[in-house]
Amino acid sequence: MQRKLAPSNERTHIKAVAEQARSLVTSYLDAIGFAADRILFLDRIERLGAIIALWGTRMNLTAEPSDPRELAFHIIDSMIPVILAGREESLWHAFRTDNRILDLGSGAGFPALVLASATPATFTLIESRRKRASFLAVAAADMNLKNVVVESRRIKPELTNSGLSQEYAQAKACDGFDVVTARGYAHPPTFHSVTASVLRPGGIAILYANVGQNLALPEAEKNGLYEFRPITYTIPRGDRVVKRILGLWRRR
Repeated sequence: MQRKLAPSNERTHIKAVAEQARSLVTSYLDAIGFAADRILFLDRIERLGAIIALWGTRMNLTAEPSDPRELAFHIIDSMIPVILAGREESLWHAFRTDNRILDLGSGAGFPALVLASATPATFTLIESRRKRASFLAVAAADMNLKNVVVESRRIKPELTNSGLSQEYAQAKACDGFDVVTARGYAHPPTFHSVTASVLRPGGIAILYANVGQNLALPEAEKNGLYEFRPITYTIPRGDRVVKRILGLWRRR
């Protein structure tokens, strides 16, 4: 992705959007009493907000990329596994330093760039569209995320043993990734089959979903994903509150 300097009025607008998104995220974290050290995280997601505000419309990254309320929604939603980690046993150690996380269909960086901003785990972002993969690489560099690798690939279950990065090969040598995440990636049956082929035994699968969405539970079990736990939560989106689901599975 080629870098271009935006006109001064556009830069002012982008800066305002990113700052407002940061303020909304800060207010939410304050409201729920999320007490972790947040300065570096907030600096990073403000930078992400600015990058999306600049490139979002041109690359069709996400709906309403210049709306700080929409950006805040995506950031907060992406953060939910970390926010819940203090009370959900299956998430306690999901994003610790030594863990390898694979994010499928990373798109605009939700959730992977947000989770990588908040945790020390190592993230491999898979995005089949080259322009978006380039965007993700530039965004990770601008956010100074040393724990992120971007792969412009499409993973299919039968192809998971070939052609990916050194980090991916190392993870496979250790019997898979520790966590697989997806938000807005394909249909649940595809998520289950791909996830099962790259997740280590005992690893955690995390799927962000809408309430009422068919999560294809029989297909999950057929692929060796068990101990399904749906976590329902509500978060602000503009002037309304929306209900979401975090689907958790463990690989047998």
